[in-house]
Amino acid sequence: MKDMTQEQARAEALRRWGPSGTITFRPSRTIKPERGRLARYCSIVSKGERRHPYAIEGQGNTWREAFEDARARC
Repeated sequence: MKDMTQEQARAEALRRWGPSGTITFRPSRTIKPERGRLARYCSIVSKGERRHPYAIEGQGNTWREAFEDARARC
């Protein structure tokens, strides 16, 4: 199954969580190695402010994985 684009992921976050829904894309470690060893996933979806570390709802290597992770945590 093909992954979502950033625009599709943003629309899905807004559909799920309203105006507070956010998405964040962090490039892979090969591009930015100083991210830290525990920063494993590049796609993050959230229902809260990006500034708040506890607002993360789902993470994954793709947008679909991140939304599935968010569903599993509910």
